[in-house]
Order: sequence, then C-alpha cells, then structure tokens
Amino acid sequence: MSDLHILRMNILGGMNEYVRELGDEDLWELWIEIFPDECDEDELREIATDDELWLDCVKVFANVCISRQVLG
Repeated sequence: MSDLHILRMNILGGMNEYVRELGDEDLWELWIEIFPDECDEDELREIATDDELWLDCVKVFANVCISRQVLG
C-alpha cells in the first residue's frame, strides 16, 4: 500500500471522528450513507484505494461541514 493510501486512511478516520464528535444525528446520518458505521481497517483500505469512493467521502464530509456552518 502506498503512502498516499495510508494518508487517506488516516484522513478518513479523522473525518469520521469529527462527524461523530459533532453529536448531530442528522449530519451523522448523511455521513454514514457513504462511510460505513463501525468501519474496520479493511473497509478503510477499500475506500482509500478507490479514487471514486475516496472523493465521494470527501464530498460528503465537505457537505457535513457546510451544513454544520449553516446550522451552527
């Protein structure tokens, strides 16, 4: 696995923790539509190595952040 994929896995884990810590059920539901709840390392690796899945997660995370800003 490349350094880029490892970095993506770490970023995904951080994004997941951020959304979880928001404590907003509506935003959490948006996130888990694309990111598996209780994601394990194999699922992280799958997302991190698939450009389309990776970008989908980034887009949903951006939408969560924008929604938080609007709702906040």
